[in-house]
Amino acid sequence: MAFTVATGLPLTLVPALVAADGAERRGAFCIDGCMGPRSGKPCLVKLKQAEQSANDGAEPVQFLCPAGLFKILVPVIIGGKHVGNLVTGPFSLDQLDSSRLERIAEHLKEFELENETAGLRKSWQHSPVITREKVDAVLTLVTMFAEHLAQAASHLISTTASAQPTLMEKVEAYLKEVENEEISLNEVARRVSVSPCHFCKLFKKQTGLTFSEYRVQRKIEKAKHLLLDPGARISEAAFQAGFESLPYFNRAFRRYVRCSPSEYRARNGLRKPGQ
Repeated sequence: MAFTVATGLPLTLVPALVAADGAERRGAFCIDGCMGPRSGKPCLVKLKQAEQSANDGAEPVQFLCPAGLFKILVPVIIGGKHVGNLVTGPFSLDQLDSSRLERIAEHLKEFELENETAGLRKSWQHSPVITREKVDAVLTLVTMFAEHLAQAASHLISTTASAQPTLMEKVEAYLKEVENEEISLNEVARRVSVSPCHFCKLFKKQTGLTFSEYRVQRKIEKAKHLLLDPGARISEAAFQAGFESLPYFNRAFRRYVRCSPSEYRARNGLRKPGQ
């Protein structure tokens, strides 16, 4: 990638909350252990500590790995939540001399790795030495990448969410499929993948109606359209709209339209409505 070519450093995107055993992170930024098989665990501990600091402060963290090399961890924050990290390194600011090697080896006693100097030297040999000015530039670049990644992810989440059909769109699509069939609330809830109780709450919140009231209104709207056909009888319009009882249709029509079917036809210029 361009970042590695420009800086000489690898850049890795790591999910937040690194597992304690690190099994799913094998091979990522040295945590297999650059100083032997037992050095992976302390490296992972350092990484988790850096991640916690980044999470607490919501800002980049520069830290030392057990080998005495620097790494930079920049948190990726999406919607106020720390979801991952961009990690770059390792690198050093100076060459590994005998005094520094001695100090690091002393520190490694904490992890019982003081005898792993061959691996330690090899890690330093393959890690670039960079200036403090370059460290600042690297930190700026990785921070910009993290912000861009967060913005892109937020946009993707927003786009994906808006592309998903809403509850009402799912209900409308299903009712169009079954048309005038009598279906229960439980059947509709199952079709849109929610519990009947939750469906009722969501439906009432979104429409202000119960599901039964909504179905009646849909039938009334269809009946209103059918009644505008001068050749259709009122009873035909009622039955085609899904009403099984003409008296019930008349009562429901008056309740929702505030007039009778005959009056509705007259208002729309149909002076001789059929019955």
